Amino acid sequence: MSVQESFLRCTACDQEAEHVVVYAGRFVSEIQCAGCGAVTRLDVSEDYLPDLRQRISSKPGRLIRRLRSDPTELATSLPVRTLSKPRRMVEEFRTVWRSRRGG
Repeated sequence: MSVQESFLRCTACDQEAEHVVVYAGRFVSEIQCAGCGAVTRLDVSEDYLPDLRQRISSKPGRLIRRLRSDPTELATSLPVRTLSKPRRMVEEFRTVWRSRRGG
Protein backbone atom coordinates (compact mmCIF):
# COMPACT_ATOMS: atom_id res chain seq x y z
CA MET A 1 0.00 0.00 0.00
CA SER A 2 1.24 3.48 -0.79
CA VAL A 3 -0.19 6.94 -0.34
CA GLN A 4 0.38 9.83 -2.73
CA GLU A 5 -0.90 13.38 -2.84
CA SER A 6 -2.35 14.88 -6.02
CA PHE A 7 -4.12 18.04 -7.05
CA LEU A 8 -7.48 16.94 -8.54
CA ARG A 9 -11.03 18.18 -9.10
CA CYS A 10 -13.28 16.70 -6.42
CA THR A 11 -16.39 14.91 -7.65
CA ALA A 12 -18.25 15.86 -4.46
CA CYS A 13 -17.48 19.59 -4.01
CA ASP A 14 -16.44 20.27 -7.64
CA GLN A 15 -13.37 22.21 -6.45
CA GLU A 16 -9.75 21.68 -7.43
CA ALA A 17 -7.99 20.62 -4.25
CA GLU A 18 -5.27 18.45 -2.81
CA HIS A 19 -6.34 14.80 -2.65
CA VAL A 20 -4.82 11.84 -0.86
CA VAL A 21 -4.66 8.87 -3.24
CA VAL A 22 -4.28 5.41 -1.68
CA TYR A 23 -2.94 2.52 -3.74
CA ALA A 24 -3.38 -1.19 -3.04
CA GLY A 25 -0.56 -2.71 -5.01
CA ARG A 26 -0.74 -1.00 -8.40
CA PHE A 27 -4.40 0.02 -8.13
CA VAL A 28 -5.99 3.23 -6.85
CA SER A 29 -8.36 2.06 -4.13
CA GLU A 30 -9.27 5.29 -2.33
CA ILE A 31 -9.23 9.03 -3.00
CA GLN A 32 -9.92 11.59 -0.29
CA CYS A 33 -10.43 15.31 -0.88
CA ALA A 34 -8.44 17.42 1.56
CA GLY A 35 -10.87 20.28 0.98
CA CYS A 36 -14.26 18.75 1.79
CA GLY A 37 -13.17 15.36 3.17
CA ALA A 38 -15.20 13.34 0.65
CA VAL A 39 -13.87 9.80 0.21
CA THR A 40 -14.24 7.80 -2.98
CA ARG A 41 -13.48 4.09 -2.69
CA LEU A 42 -12.88 1.97 -5.78
CA ASP A 43 -13.42 -1.80 -5.55
CA VAL A 44 -10.11 -3.26 -6.73
CA SER A 45 -10.69 -6.74 -5.29
CA GLU A 46 -11.26 -8.43 -8.68
CA ASP A 47 -7.95 -7.21 -10.09
CA TYR A 48 -5.90 -7.27 -6.89
CA LEU A 49 -5.34 -11.02 -6.41
CA PRO A 50 -4.10 -11.71 -9.98
CA ASP A 51 -1.80 -8.69 -9.63
CA LEU A 52 -0.55 -9.92 -6.24
CA ARG A 53 0.22 -13.34 -7.74
CA GLN A 54 2.23 -11.67 -10.50
CA ARG A 55 4.11 -9.48 -8.00
CA ILE A 56 4.98 -12.52 -5.86
CA SER A 57 6.12 -14.62 -8.82
CA SER A 58 8.30 -11.83 -10.21
CA LYS A 59 9.93 -11.00 -6.85
CA PRO A 60 12.92 -13.39 -7.16
CA GLY A 61 13.88 -11.90 -10.52
CA ARG A 62 13.54 -8.35 -9.22
CA LEU A 63 15.72 -9.20 -6.22
CA ILE A 64 18.40 -10.70 -8.48
CA ARG A 65 18.40 -7.56 -10.67
CA ARG A 66 18.76 -5.36 -7.57
CA LEU A 67 21.54 -7.59 -6.26
CA ARG A 68 23.44 -7.22 -9.54
CA SER A 69 22.91 -3.47 -9.84
CA ASP A 70 23.53 -2.44 -6.21
CA PRO A 71 24.46 -5.27 -3.82
CA THR A 72 25.28 -2.91 -0.94
CA GLU A 73 21.91 -1.16 -1.06
CA LEU A 74 20.10 -4.50 -1.20
CA ALA A 75 22.12 -5.90 1.72
CA THR A 76 21.32 -2.87 3.89
CA SER A 77 17.63 -2.50 2.96
CA LEU A 78 16.61 -6.16 2.80
CA PRO A 79 16.59 -6.91 6.56
CA VAL A 80 14.40 -3.89 7.34
CA ARG A 81 12.06 -4.51 4.41
CA THR A 82 11.75 -8.19 5.31
CA LEU A 83 10.71 -7.31 8.86
CA SER A 84 8.26 -4.62 7.76
CA LYS A 85 6.70 -6.63 4.89
CA PRO A 86 4.04 -8.45 6.97
CA ARG A 87 2.73 -5.14 8.35
CA ARG A 88 2.73 -3.55 4.88
CA MET A 89 0.82 -6.52 3.42
CA VAL A 90 -1.80 -6.38 6.21
CA GLU A 91 -2.30 -2.67 5.46
CA GLU A 92 -2.65 -3.44 1.76
CA PHE A 93 -5.21 -6.22 2.42
CA ARG A 94 -7.20 -3.89 4.71
CA THR A 95 -7.25 -1.25 1.98
CA VAL A 96 -8.58 -3.77 -0.55
CA TRP A 97 -11.16 -5.08 1.95
CA ARG A 98 -12.33 -1.53 2.75
CA SER A 99 -12.68 -0.74 -0.97
CA ARG A 100 -14.70 -3.93 -1.48
CA ARG A 101 -17.11 -3.18 1.34
CA GLY A 102 -17.43 0.43 0.29
CA GLY A 103 -16.65 1.71 3.76
